[in-house]
Amino acid sequence: MLEKAGYMQKAKTVTIDEDGLPTEIIELVLEGKRFGIVMEDLKCAIRKRISARTFRLRINWKQYVSTTAGLVYLSYSGKALIIELIDGTRYTVSLDSLKSLMCRRSSYAPVARLPMSSAIKYSSISGDNQRILATC
Repeated sequence: MLEKAGYMQKAKTVTIDEDGLPTEIIELVLEGKRFGIVMEDLKCAIRKRISARTFRLRINWKQYVSTTAGLVYLSYSGKALIIELIDGTRYTVSLDSLKSLMCRRSSYAPVARLPMSSAIKYSSISGDNQRILATC
């Protein structure tokens, strides 16, 4: 059984990306911590079945993208998006609720924590993948 761990919503403020340019992001609030996913990267992850980076967010007069915190990718079934953080915790959000958020039909999309048994079953971010994250 999945337990609710947070939500996703469109950013309400302008967010400055790594290059110092304003960008549109999806805010991800998981257990009180704030993360962000660049909207264009998220769309590519859904359409092309590639992964997108999840960033920590920081505020200093404006909202800024900070360090890479994990990856977001489409599930094997294609019905959900998996959020995997560097510390090994995994979350999921329904693709239908995410699409309605992106189309502005809803104001948020609920995010659930995946049970630990599934986190052990599938390999988490480690080794070479972590090196790839650091160089992105």
